[in-house]
Amino acid sequence: MVDSRMIKQHILNIYSKITKKSWETEYTEIKTLIDKEKLHKFQENALRNLLLHAYKNVPYYSRILKENQVIKNGNVDLSKFKNIPILTKEIIRNEKITSKEYSTRKWYYNTSGGSTGEPISFIQDEQYERWFRASTDFYFKDMHGFDLGKAKQIQLWGDYEDLFQGKINLKEKIYNLLANILILNTLTLSEKNLNDYIKTINSYKPDLILGYATSLYELSLYAEKRKLKLFTPKIVVSSAELLRDDMRKKIENVFGMKIYNFYGSREVASLAGECKDGLMHIFSFNNLIEILDENNRPVKDGEEGKIIVTNLHNYSMPLIRYEIGDIAILGPKICSCGNITPSLKKVIGRITDQFVREDGSKFSGLAFTLHFTKDWIKMFQVIQEDFKKIKILIVKKNNANEADMKEIESKLRFLLGTDCKIEWNFVDHIPKTKRGKHMYITSLVKS
Repeated sequence: MVDSRMIKQHILNIYSKITKKSWETEYTEIKTLIDKEKLHKFQENALRNLLLHAYKNVPYYSRILKENQVIKNGNVDLSKFKNIPILTKEIIRNEKITSKEYSTRKWYYNTSGGSTGEPISFIQDEQYERWFRASTDFYFKDMHGFDLGKAKQIQLWGDYEDLFQGKINLKEKIYNLLANILILNTLTLSEKNLNDYIKTINSYKPDLILGYATSLYELSLYAEKRKLKLFTPKIVVSSAELLRDDMRKKIENVFGMKIYNFYGSREVASLAGECKDGLMHIFSFNNLIEILDENNRPVKDGEEGKIIVTNLHNYSMPLIRYEIGDIAILGPKICSCGNITPSLKKVIGRITDQFVREDGSKFSGLAFTLHFTKDWIKMFQVIQEDFKKIKILIVKKNNANEADMKEIESKLRFLLGTDCKIEWNFVDHIPKTKRGKHMYITSLVKS
């Protein structure tokens, strides 16, 4: 009997060559980086080449790299790299950071998710795409022994623009068909959708389920509530959103297996992925990542800081020391899993997930989410509208518990002041962002 999956794989290989949608060369190069010395040398060379290109072709960097003595007489001084100012969305809007030769590359537009209220467009190119896909392959193949090219996938995704505004073009649709990728729209999840998706998962029997953390969580809650059996794939991966500990536990219980966390973004793609021992390994052949404190100084292992990213391969619009808006805890340099790449202990959320006090100090709103893991709360969102004004949206499972509400109010007032005003809103549905993400904590206060 002819194996239809093998036929599809053969056609996919031909299709990839025709459309140049292949990243085998980049993946093979990653495989040569077998020790820390080779990886460090690769990253240094890639960074040096990127800086030279940016200096010669990008007006903003021509000025910045010269002013900060990163490039002098045509030579790169990497010891001055940290003199380069942090790149913010405001700088991107106001300065010219697009390469003057980007039109000679196979480029395309992409946009950030706008979860901070500041969506922005980026130019990316074929080289950038090949490297981020090769990095993703490295994560699945080399860290988990899982070949994406031979796997049946279900993706629980919910991007408004991709799914409803025609951004999934014909080439992408053909690729998904040949690669056995089935996308289920989770922008809105009704009981009917959830029931249908469980039937689809059980009948399709995917090797991999990849999805937003909240999509996987809501699916798990529904299956548990209805006592529905869910097919157990070879691997389940959460991506694009914060995976809280209580969510992880619920998803793992329902699927009957460990779930892994993958960290990526629209701006710089594949960043890090969780290993079997629980650390998030940085794909340092794709991005250079710094974890800095509020004074832009490097944090120590186990300390929390903001994530600063330099993508090594997007020459069309270089993002050098870009403040992505996320917060993480720096992990140890050596992991028991044997992976040589540096690590993050945990990605703990976005900068906008922090509450701001009147004195300018901040505290993590995500640490506060633990107080909402109550039996009567299905979904929630906490919005800081002003220094001392909080709005709480709740989708209830059953009747609200007044003692729980008073406890939450007490802790908020302890943190923000006894005169903090708290407004409760019980709703049927909490809107997601246009990227299909759910924001648990959002501060609208400009710090």
